Amino acid sequence: MLVAIAVLDVIALLALELRFPEWVVPFRSQYDRIADEVVGFVVTAGACTTMLWALIKRYDHEQKRLQSVNEELQQIIVERSLVEGALQQNRELLNAIIEGTTDAVFVKDVNGRYLLLNKASLQMTGKELSEILGRDDTELFSSEEARRVMEEDQRVLRNNAVSVVEHEIASLKGERILVEVTKGPLHDKEGNVVGVFGISRDITQTRRMAEELSLLNEELERRVVERTARLEAAMKEQETFSYSVSHDLRGPLRHINSYTSIVLEEYGSHLPPDGKQYLERVCASTRRMGTLIDDLLELSRIGRSELNKVPVNLSEVARSIGSKLQDAEPQRRVEMLIEPDLEVHGDRGLLEQMLENLVANAWKYSSVRETARIEVGRSGGALKGTFFVRDNGAGFDMAYQNKLFGAFQRLHGSEFEGTGIGLATVKRIVERHGGSVWAHGVVDEGATVYFCLP
Repeated sequence: MLVAIAVLDVIALLALELRFPEWVVPFRSQYDRIADEVVGFVVTAGACTTMLWALIKRYDHEQKRLQSVNEELQQIIVERSLVEGALQQNRELLNAIIEGTTDAVFVKDVNGRYLLLNKASLQMTGKELSEILGRDDTELFSSEEARRVMEEDQRVLRNNAVSVVEHEIASLKGERILVEVTKGPLHDKEGNVVGVFGISRDITQTRRMAEELSLLNEELERRVVERTARLEAAMKEQETFSYSVSHDLRGPLRHINSYTSIVLEEYGSHLPPDGKQYLERVCASTRRMGTLIDDLLELSRIGRSELNKVPVNLSEVARSIGSKLQDAEPQRRVEMLIEPDLEVHGDRGLLEQMLENLVANAWKYSSVRETARIEVGRSGGALKGTFFVRDNGAGFDMAYQNKLFGAFQRLHGSEFEGTGIGLATVKRIVERHGGSVWAHGVVDEGATVYFCLP
């Protein structure tokens, strides 16, 4: 538009100058006048061109700005659409959770009028949604209950804090049910308190079960006391029995052994060889019976003794036991391989007795080898705190492994001394420490006893 006006202005000036030459400064010749007009036209055209270029430049800049603004608006619209979609999804998810929960969920305004209730609330009250929305608790409860509930709401609003209360209400069947209600203040965007939200849960059955459980615990405690008393009585009887075994049975054994020894000493020369051999067997049997009594008393003592747990170095204990055995039988060639720093936590006396039984067994059953080998170490299996005692001796048949740790259960004949109490003692000591024990063996290839101490 501006360009058109400028062009019309130039044409009008040229026409007027040609029509009324006397209006302008006279020129000396027609050539000078034409030259002046050409110069004026060129200057005017240059000015118009410059103005046109500036206008086009401004137009392009404005077009780019409008395009950028349009792209930003489109991006904002897309982002807002995504946010609205996410908000709608969250709102639907929240509604699904509120409607799906078995707890009664409700929202009230500051005047106590209901703004929201879920299905569980309607089931608990037995009313329709239209009967409750916009109304207060006087529509749901008796006057006394409504007053108490509304006072709780006002307390939450005043303190601006969450509160948990319990109260009884009448169910649809007319029964009294116990309800636990968690209430808290509802805030708007500015942080102002605009209402109360609450979650009610029927805890009647839970409370009844808790009371029954309490009664059961009391009954259990009473039974424990009674059983403890019976156990103490049984332990006293066992101690009495142990005393009887220790003293009353030893007297006859001593007499048998003494008189048999006297007969052998004074009349041995007059006895036939068979008679003398019989008496010697009687002496050996009485000594074996005395050893059995000692082992039984020791096994009984292990079950009654109180544990005094301290750090114990099994490596040092095993080396000490091996030295004593070697000193007792210096003629034997035994290679002792003891892993260092086998640390455990337990009763020192019992663990020493356990390891002594295991190492002594390995020493005994490896006597069939010209060069015996006994190993004490830590197992590299999945169970932590697992140790082993291994030998290259007589071994045993795995078919009888269940009998291995039973009292008086011996898997070998009279070629090896023993009463069958040693491994039973080991098992009791390990179990008293909360662990377990097992064994693996191959006949004539050796055996390994594993024990796990937590």
